[in-house]
Amino acid sequence: VVADGMGGHRGGETASRLAADVISERVSKELRENPSLAIQTILKNAIQDANRAIFELATKDTQLEGMGTTTTALLFKDHSICIGQVGDSRCYLLRNHGFWQTTRDHSLVQEKFRAGLISREQIKIDQMRNVITRSVGFEAKVEPDMYEIEALPGDLFLLCSDGLSGLVDDAVLCQMIDQMHSKGAPLQEIADALVREANQKGGDDNITSIVAQVT
Repeated sequence: VVADGMGGHRGGETASRLAADVISERVSKELRENPSLAIQTILKNAIQDANRAIFELATKDTQLEGMGTTTTALLFKDHSICIGQVGDSRCYLLRNHGFWQTTRDHSLVQEKFRAGLISREQIKIDQMRNVITRSVGFEAKVEPDMYEIEALPGDLFLLCSDGLSGLVDDAVLCQMIDQMHSKGAPLQEIADALVREANQKGGDDNITSIVAQVT
């Protein structure tokens, strides 16, 4: 799970921590008690539980009012990968030296791009690039985007906040991950290298990077 909070320092930290904790706990519980549930149902219910927990806490504490968080979560079960996503934290797939963004940002610039109002090159410099259109916990209900793909041995997944994807181009991410993995670098070392690369390019936001592999 990657969760990038909003709503001031305290609110953003609270929301992101709650999302990570609630989703992990709910998924673990369902895998134990209801293992026959569909993988998408398990992950979607967990994200919506996190949304309720964050929203309810914000209504009880005025200092946390308006808090929310992005959430991108990956669940592996029965040879399938399920991704649940809200906001602009991303999941990428590296397979056979090809690199794909498997999620679609819930952001104002992505809506402008899909509407043909700005080019792909303009996304990174648009003044509204940090405005997200959907988040976990900001409203009473949320509808996460759900993706499911067959997991193949060797697949590498990158989950990251926009502190990484907003500063490091996809082509550079692909090259770094592919080269380091080909040389046998541990996954944590790859994740750390991506964070360093974003910091070297300015590091003007929180940077979270998780690399996972199907063995």
